[in-house]
Amino acid sequence: MQNPQEPPPPPPPEKKWEEVESEVVHLTDETFKPFLKKKKHCLVMFYAPWCGHCKKAKPEFMAAASKLKEDTKVAFAAVDCTVQSGTCSSHDVTGYPTFKYFNYGKNAQKYMGGRQEADFLAYMQDPLNPAPAPSTASPPQAEPVEDQWKEMEGWENLQLLTKNNFVENIAKNAQTLVMFYAPWCGHCKKMKPDFALAARTVVNLGLGQLVAIDATQERDLASQYGVSGYPTLPSEPALGFAGTCLSWVRTHHWQRSEASDHLNVEKL
Repeated sequence: MQNPQEPPPPPPPEKKWEEVESEVVHLTDETFKPFLKKKKHCLVMFYAPWCGHCKKAKPEFMAAASKLKEDTKVAFAAVDCTVQSGTCSSHDVTGYPTFKYFNYGKNAQKYMGGRQEADFLAYMQDPLNPAPAPSTASPPQAEPVEDQWKEMEGWENLQLLTKNNFVENIAKNAQTLVMFYAPWCGHCKKMKPDFALAARTVVNLGLGQLVAIDATQERDLASQYGVSGYPTLPSEPALGFAGTCLSWVRTHHWQRSEASDHLNVEKL
C-alpha cells in the first residue's frame, strides 16, 4: 500500500520540440545554410523553448508544415536560439518568435502575418505575393489606439503616431523614445501604465517626448525599423535620454529579469 504521506511523482519533463514528430525541420548552425540552399521556399521560425508565444505558435506551424509536406520545394524549419545562437545572431533575431522567409537561402524577408495554420498556408502559397488568410467571418475592426491607452494615467502626454505623421513629428523633436507594441502582447500590457506615467514626467520636465505605435496597425513603420518582437523601443537620437526613461520605467514596474529579456532597445 502506498504511503498516503508520499507526494505525487513530478510530471514528466516536456519534450524538446525536435523530439516531437512533425514535418518541421530543426536546423543547427551547421545545417542551416546547406538546407536552405536546396529549398525554393522556406519559412523559418526562430524561437526559445521558454517563450509562451512560441509555444502557442508551434502546433499551428506544424499543422501548416504537414499540409504542404508533399511539396518538395517548400519547407518549414525551426531554430532554437538558446542553442543555435550563431545563426540567430547573424539574422538579427531580437525577439521570439521571429519568422523569416528564404528563397534558396537568400532574399530573407520578415514574416509579419498571423500565427494560425491558415495564415502560414496562405503566405506560403505565394510568398512574394502572399494572399490574405481565408476567413468565413468579417475581419474584426482594430481597436482605436486612443482606446488602448485612455484608462492609463498620463496617457494624454503620449504621442500616438502613424506613418502619416511619424517622420514630421520626429524631425521636430530633438529627443524621442518610441515604443512599438502589440495590443495582445503580455509584456507590453505590463509596461504600458508606466510608459504613460513616464510620458507625463518627460513632458513636465521638458525633456522631450514619448511615442507609442501599435505595430499591428502600423506594419510599414514597424518593418522599416526592424521590429521583430514586442515591445521594441528605438531611441532618437540621444542614448542618455533613452537610458533615463527606460531606467524610470524599469524602476517602477519592469523589474523581472524574464520580462527584461523581451525588451528590445535599439537606435533608429
